Formats: sequence, structure tokens, C-alpha cells
Amino acid sequence: MKLIVDQCQRYAKMRAHTATHLLHTQLAHIFKTTKQAGSLVDEDYLRFDFNADRLLTQEELVRIEKRINQLIYIAADVVIEEMSLKDANALGAKAFFEDKYGDVVRVVRIINKQLPKEFLQDDNEEYFSSLWTSVSIELCGWTHVANTKDIWCFAITWQEAVASWIKRITAVTWPKVSLRINEVQSILDITVNKLWIKTHTQLADKLDKTLKEYDDMKATLESLETKMIIQALQSKEVKSDKQFQKIIHISSDLNFKNILPVTKWLFTDIDVIIYNDEWNFLVLTKKWTSAKAVAQKLGLQGGGTDIMVQGRDEKVLLLFK
Repeated sequence: MKLIVDQCQRYAKMRAHTATHLLHTQLAHIFKTTKQAGSLVDEDYLRFDFNADRLLTQEELVRIEKRINQLIYIAADVVIEEMSLKDANALGAKAFFEDKYGDVVRVVRIINKQLPKEFLQDDNEEYFSSLWTSVSIELCGWTHVANTKDIWCFAITWQEAVASWIKRITAVTWPKVSLRINEVQSILDITVNKLWIKTHTQLADKLDKTLKEYDDMKATLESLETKMIIQALQSKEVKSDKQFQKIIHISSDLNFKNILPVTKWLFTDIDVIIYNDEWNFLVLTKKWTSAKAVAQKLGLQGGGTDIMVQGRDEKVLLLFK
């Protein structure tokens, strides 16, 4: 039997796995008691689950990405050693399977001995000063690059909550960072063209203006629709019968969800049923009459209270032709 290792695939996974160590360390600076809750490493791709009570802010994500790239650029050595579990614990090595380790363990340390002064001008000088010797120390049996510069670059692509107290980050390393940059650039270019602006620097202002215009237009449309609903409900052409003082058929163009708020204050002392051709209905009764009993008597399937029942049932069109 002959074993052949795909070198390209191997190095791609080495980059992603070493970047996972850097990410774990950065998260520990934000969430002091966080622990790894799961991990997936693929070719220049990583997914990391960790314990936290909230998602990271955008500023924290940017800062983590920036610091990991700085640790890549300073070319920190990745040193792999075997030592006793006692010595590893004394170094402060992170361990995830405490009950499964033997007396001798494999320790992966990312060590920086030449931290450039320009990196000390970061927003947290004390943080970078603390990295003068050890960036990361973990017990790990997997494969890694020999130096962080071999990762080339790092980019966070997504974060999400996957369970209670468990958050997930996905990220990529070179060359998938380049692909992501191209994708984002393409999206920006398309957005700039659609918004009729000249440069990306105008994008934020244009979006703010566009969103404000949208909110204003939405408010205007909602106000107009409310007036149309009131007009429809107050129409003199509505029907009635022994059960309902008003049987109102309204246009399906009106948003039926907006009917209830208007109906509540418009009809306070009569029994009303409102419906449209999409089978939506609303039964509103006086306080001493059960809307649930009325809907049940009519055979309409819906939910609500003793005062109001709403739902969607095709039988409503047969009841009030």
C-alpha cells in the first residue's frame, strides 16, 4: 500500500487550522471564560463554535480580523513540543479533552519574539505588549504551518448563533481571502451603479438618504392605506343580517393585517365581519357576545379572543356571496 499526500490540500488545511488557534486566542480576550464548542477545518476555510452570551459587535469583528492579520504579518513562529501534562498546564495551555490526555502531550505554541513597534500603536497597546512572547498555547495533535506568515491573510466571513450560549464564526485564509475580496468588490460596484453614485466613498451617505426616503414613503403609503381602509369600512353599501350589523367585503389590494387596528376603534358596539377574496376574515363582536362562538357557529377556522377572531378560510366566500 502506498500513501500519497495531496500537498496543496494539506497546506491549505494547515493554514486554516493555525488561523483557528489565533482566532480562539482573540475570542478569549473578549470572552474571558469562553471555551471551544466545536470546530471544522477545511482547505483555507474554518468554522469555529465557542461559548458566549452574545454575538460580537461589528467593531469587535473588525478588531479581531485586524489583529490576526497583524500576527500573520509579524511572522510569529509556530513551535510544536512534547512535554508532560503538568508542564503544559503550568504554561497555561488550553485543553479541551482533559479526561483523555496521557502523561505526555503535544503542545502547539505560537511565539513572537520580534514585535515591531508600529504594532504597539494599536488601540490597545497593553494587549500587544503581552504578546511579546506567547500568542497562543494549546494542546493539539493536528498539523500546522511553521510560521504565521505562511497563512498569508485572514478574513471573517460570517457569525451566527447556533444554539443557546453557542456562537459560530466562519473565516477563510489565503487564497480564499482574495476570492472574498473580489466578491465584495463586485457587490460594491453593482450597488454603486444601481444607486447612481460615482465612488464607493459616497455609498454610506447615499444609503442613509435612500433609507430615509424609503421610510418616509412607507409612512405615507401606510397613512394612505389606513384612509382607504376607513373609507371601505364606512361604506354605505355594506350588507347586514341577523348576526352581523355590518358584513364588509374589502379589496384584496388592502393589507388585511392593517384592518384590525382600524376596526377596533371604528366599531365598538356592533357585531362585524370583514372578509376579502383571499379568504381572510375578521369577526369582531360586542363584549357580551363571544366571537369564538360566532366563528364556530359559522364553521370558520381561526384564532383569537372572545371579542375578536381572525383567520383564513375559503368557506367565508360561500357564507356571504
